[in-house]
Amino acid sequence: MRGFPSIVIYQRWYSPMTKEEEEAEKTRVAELTPFQKEMELRELDKKLALLNMKRGINTGEWYTLRGKFKALARDYGLPFMAWYWTIWVTTGLLTYTAIELGGVDAMAILANVDNWTGWNISSHVDPTVGTIGLTLAVNELIEPIRLPIVILTTKPIVNFINPPKY
Repeated sequence: MRGFPSIVIYQRWYSPMTKEEEEAEKTRVAELTPFQKEMELRELDKKLALLNMKRGINTGEWYTLRGKFKALARDYGLPFMAWYWTIWVTTGLLTYTAIELGGVDAMAILANVDNWTGWNISSHVDPTVGTIGLTLAVNELIEPIRLPIVILTTKPIVNFINPPKY
């Protein structure tokens, strides 16, 4: 192909270590005491955090909500996702309750959408499904409010539920 240099791919490109280096590292780690392993893991975690921060600064993601969301997902994994979905479901249930108690007619809103678009969807939708659809739409519209709250509260909540070892 024009413009692309030919690249010879070696097995080492798929792993940062060769098999021999990996075996040597396994042997070295097996000889460490639990305290030495803990200290080494702490040091590696510090280096990883610094590298991730530098990468975020380099890509510009360090300064965006999307980048912070990705960093939280990377750093906190399952607890972060559990917290995010807990907040998402909670806001969804609160939205549904507000629609029901507030007497909002989802079918009237859908009829207005039909008038604007020229479609005839409201005659084919069950009112309960219309209310659920409106709830989902409103719940997604409040994402710009929900996401910063999740980002600000993830670390304290996850650390409270699962305190860090160090």
